[in-house]
Amino acid sequence: EAGQEKGINLSAESETGGGHSPYEKSYNGRVIHMAIDNSFMARKIQTRKQMYVPFCAVTGMPFIVCDPETFNDQVRIFETEELLRGYIKEQAEQKNILRAVEVKNKDFLSFFSSLFMTGINELVFIDKENVVNMGLEAIVKKPDYSKLKPEQRPVTNPNLVLTGMYFMQEAGRQVPQEEKNLADLEEELSANMIKSRYIMAIELPEGPGTLAEKLQSKNYKLPILKDKQGNAFQPLFTDPIELAKFTKGKKMSAIAVPFGELTKLLTSEAKGYMLNPNGFHIMMPKQLLEALPKRFQ
Repeated sequence: EAGQEKGINLSAESETGGGHSPYEKSYNGRVIHMAIDNSFMARKIQTRKQMYVPFCAVTGMPFIVCDPETFNDQVRIFETEELLRGYIKEQAEQKNILRAVEVKNKDFLSFFSSLFMTGINELVFIDKENVVNMGLEAIVKKPDYSKLKPEQRPVTNPNLVLTGMYFMQEAGRQVPQEEKNLADLEEELSANMIKSRYIMAIELPEGPGTLAEKLQSKNYKLPILKDKQGNAFQPLFTDPIELAKFTKGKKMSAIAVPFGELTKLLTSEAKGYMLNPNGFHIMMPKQLLEALPKRFQ
């Protein structure tokens, strides 16, 4: 999992509680239960009216933590907004800027399912008395695309998303640049970039012709985004969820593109790509696209 070799610990929990069983440790005076059977707690979470989740202000996504002991990639869930506010205050002392997000029961399934796209494998549920660690699959079943034909399977990049989230969380910490632990994170992020297939949004004209025919004749348009300096970038996406954030209310099609083909689809106006513009919005300039294959030969 991402963060294993780096040992980056963005979490407030680091002490092992004395006198507890092997399946327990302490967290701010409460007990962390790492029970083998979490069915009771899973049911408790699933039937709640709402839950509260810390989101990273930089990525616009759930704040993730690599457990320093198990190296599991975690998202925290709080029973009350008050408990979450306390955690946000703790993280502010570590220069991580978070915001509180309420997730209502009707959105639980989509929220938990979306975490599979990010590479998260563990949840940490925190109430007034306990902290319980459980695998994400204890709450919701992981999608199985193995029975679909390869061309029907959705494009997903959990390793790329996970490393991108860790990288941007660290990049956004409110500390001097030299104090940020970015080198190893950037190395892993770059390695995942070059191994990934991406989703590109395209605008097709109405009228006769199949998607393949219009692509072959280059009868399509590519959307353009501009940064604060007016530089043009083309949006690029890691998965259908990030694509949907961008295309909401827009009539667009999409194609899957391997890393090696990205430079060929850049318009003359574009300086490069903006990966997940409605998420962690990582810039992929043309120079990077050209340099990475040489770097990882």
